[in-house]
Amino acid sequence: MTDFSSKKKLDLSVAIVFVNYNTSDQIISCIYSLREERYSKIIVVDNASPDDCPECIVEEFPDVVLIKSEKNLGFGEGCNIGKDWVIVNTDCEYIFFLNPDTLVEPGLLQLLHDGFFSPEVGLVTPRITMMGDGLDILWYGGGYMNWLTGSARVPGCGLSAVSKIALEDRFVEFASGCAFMIRRSVLEECGGFDPRYFMYEEDVELSLRVISYGYKIYYMPKAVVRHLAQGSQGKEVEAVGMFKGRNPKLPFFVYQTAKNRFLTVFTHGTVLKKGLFLIGFMLWVFRNSFEWVRYKRLDAYNALFLGIKDFVKYTYVSGKK
Repeated sequence: MTDFSSKKKLDLSVAIVFVNYNTSDQIISCIYSLREERYSKIIVVDNASPDDCPECIVEEFPDVVLIKSEKNLGFGEGCNIGKDWVIVNTDCEYIFFLNPDTLVEPGLLQLLHDGFFSPEVGLVTPRITMMGDGLDILWYGGGYMNWLTGSARVPGCGLSAVSKIALEDRFVEFASGCAFMIRRSVLEECGGFDPRYFMYEEDVELSLRVISYGYKIYYMPKAVVRHLAQGSQGKEVEAVGMFKGRNPKLPFFVYQTAKNRFLTVFTHGTVLKKGLFLIGFMLWVFRNSFEWVRYKRLDAYNALFLGIKDFVKYTYVSGKK
């Protein structure tokens, strides 16, 4: 049992939300990295982890609020459960969403808090580096929407974490769901994560929605989070590649990518941007088809069809779930 209460000064009005799926050990490690930070509350939403002990988190940190979902609702809906608890049960002004497979550098929360220097700043995001390679490799250093791919692009991803672009404070179009702080009032006005997204791209859609409401996203490179890339999917996916023919989880990634990118573009894009995306999407399918045909992955094409079918259902038939 660990008690951090003695180290608290004047806590920041910040609640930290984790979504857990078989990652309790990682969350415990991350909370230890937060021991010198100032915050009001930590909430862990367990997405019905089948092979885990989420209660171990509370045993180690009794002040943590553990919320157990009866089924796996996905990342975005898990975040929404935590967000709703914060809004109902606290008066915290800010919510910090943080992935389990991360560690924070000292002073992170104060730096992010300082990023809200203007009422127009609705969301502040840190620099995120690859955990396995120290602080040298960039995971996220600010990003923007690429309408050709229907997703976000992060300049310098996989390259130096101390490049000029990575160290430049600036307004951006995209905040990674791995780690970001957002005003409570912005979530109340704009809503949380879109429930149509089970996993992936939900951070892109939320970023575009926050901007569409007139707020800005500020990138704060002095605030650093270390991230274990692909930690939630396992080393086999990281080694093979999400869309490679040898990936045993290929249909899942194809389905989520197709459905979610269509949802994002057709929710926020202009007619021109939608047309650009359709061209890019056909090129994406053509490029990956060499792999899928080589490994006889008919299931990838089935997933592709189902993803587009569900996009149509959610958008034009039933609307949001």
